[in-house]
Amino acid sequence: MSAFPDYLLKLSVSLGVIALFYHLVLRKLTFYNANRRYLWLYSYLCFVIPLININHFIAPEPTPARMFVQSVPTFTRIAAPESATFPPGFPAALTVAAEPQILTASDWIFYIWLAGVAFMTLRLGAHVRSYLRIRSQSELISNDGVKIFHFDLDMSPFSFGKAIFYNPHLHKPDELQDMILHEYIHVQQWHSLDVIWSEILCIINWFNPFAWLIRSAIRQNLEYIADQKVLENHPDTKAYQYLLLKAAVGPEFSLVNQFGYHSLKQRIVMMNKNASPRVLLACFLFILPLLAVTLAAFRWDVPGKGKVQNFWKSNVEVSKRKPKNLLHMAGLLLDETGKPIAGLPLEVKHDEVYIKTIKTDKDGFYFAELPVKPEKGITHSYSIGTEDPDHYLSFHTGEQYHGGFDFGERFNYYFIRRRTMPELRNHSYSIDSKPFYDGYDPSKTREELKAYLFANVAPHQKEMDLRVDYIETHRWSNDVITLYKGGYFDRKKQLVGFEGDITLFLDGKKATPREINSAFKNYPYLLNERQEKRNWGQNNFCTEISYLTFPLYRDAPPVELVKGNVEVKNVQSFDPARLKNEPYLLDGFRQVYGASSNLIPEKRDVKRIMLLKGQLAKYYDPSLNEIWWIETRPINEVFERPDFASK
Repeated sequence: MSAFPDYLLKLSVSLGVIALFYHLVLRKLTFYNANRRYLWLYSYLCFVIPLININHFIAPEPTPARMFVQSVPTFTRIAAPESATFPPGFPAALTVAAEPQILTASDWIFYIWLAGVAFMTLRLGAHVRSYLRIRSQSELISNDGVKIFHFDLDMSPFSFGKAIFYNPHLHKPDELQDMILHEYIHVQQWHSLDVIWSEILCIINWFNPFAWLIRSAIRQNLEYIADQKVLENHPDTKAYQYLLLKAAVGPEFSLVNQFGYHSLKQRIVMMNKNASPRVLLACFLFILPLLAVTLAAFRWDVPGKGKVQNFWKSNVEVSKRKPKNLLHMAGLLLDETGKPIAGLPLEVKHDEVYIKTIKTDKDGFYFAELPVKPEKGITHSYSIGTEDPDHYLSFHTGEQYHGGFDFGERFNYYFIRRRTMPELRNHSYSIDSKPFYDGYDPSKTREELKAYLFANVAPHQKEMDLRVDYIETHRWSNDVITLYKGGYFDRKKQLVGFEGDITLFLDGKKATPREINSAFKNYPYLLNERQEKRNWGQNNFCTEISYLTFPLYRDAPPVELVKGNVEVKNVQSFDPARLKNEPYLLDGFRQVYGASSNLIPEKRDVKRIMLLKGQLAKYYDPSLNEIWWIETRPINEVFERPDFASK
């Protein structure tokens, strides 16, 4: 549902462009029939425009058209479905579906919108019911192509569909002639369709003031059309205008075309207005560049034909025996215990277009042999995925191919989490395809590939067993980092590295898990990016994790902390080498190994040195009584500099 708010926002902007152009440019022109077509056509196009990706229709080369499109800031905010966050180099995307009981912001937007639509639909239903009640109480006096009804209500004449309604006791015969002619024009030109469309527009866009503006414009323009037709054969314009004022009696009925309502003052103004010169019909063309800019702003990038990417070339060597015109998408789907997920239907798509459905066999093995035609400068993609909300998290994987680059470097193992283990994520592992293709028999691709995958699954299964074992044995652990059976697990119970392959730091110094957990024992929340920084290796695990118990920067301290807690030092006699072992802030930022730039300035660059003491030092680090303040920049460029003048 994440694309829904994006579509709704684009729809609202489109309606805004159409409504503003009409009110600023077209509204005062007397081309009423052209205005009617404009309001009909472009308000309908507003629903289509957000679905159009102009990138599909423009050549990838740097043509003037593409340069124009790229110069327009994009309005799209939806880039991809929400998924779990994996470290760089992860072999495939495993989409982690949100738990069904958790409502996202997109869900709330949808349900609020749906509630508004339901209310507006009930409102329209009430109007329809009122119309049907009036019709049932009226007397049919003529049925010659157009039905004419008499009623006894104190209401202005109106028409709807192929019927005209009026009270003969409220108006004189000569007045009724103009009134019926006016309503007959509404009937003859099917103006009720415009009215119904304007109501539907406001039901869908009940929250959008531009939709209501278009609704009002449609209704008003219909009256202009009917007034213009009546006056073509009317001898006295002023008499007709007085008739409009006189006929404005009783309640206004929003579902129908009613004779004496809809901006009487503006209708009279337009009747007295001279006809617009035909040359001004060119004004309607000015909407086209606005639509072009809107389409350019609504573009988005999706895998598919015509999309140019900065394609990443893998450093994995691909066998020369691998087919050039075929892609083998294959892997094992297992649950977190290593049990095969059998008979799971998987949808195969090419450039997001459905191709076919395959199923995993009894051993959880899936296989698809797919044709490819690499094109230079264009990226295509195949994807395989499924949704099984009752049992497993959703699963999606894909492969891109691109002219001039290798593809199909790996085959994959996927351990798909059951919904009964919320702490565990989907996990993916891969194996190089080169050893398989170097010795495979093309006539037995499926059988040999399955055997190749099972022959190499053991180490990955062992790692998954470790993940599951930790979650099951540490249900209530709140440690920041835990060493368990050679693996390091974080507070989210995720495996982040192995003993011997990862180094831990606390406040810039090497530390043990015990020291780190002790430092954060009174902080039961998940650490943020300022408290924990991870450096990822090439095997999807961390090589270093740095923890901080103090902020890297703070706002300027209160003046009362500065007084008596600052000692100015002589720059010439200061040796920057001592900063290797002593805490310091450089131009307002704490320098510490593993979590910041950790710069030691050259002595010639140092402009001012202060030693912060006591409460002022504790303001920057509660564990310190002294900390250096080093400045290499002009005073006005030092971040959140204390007021040293008050020292």
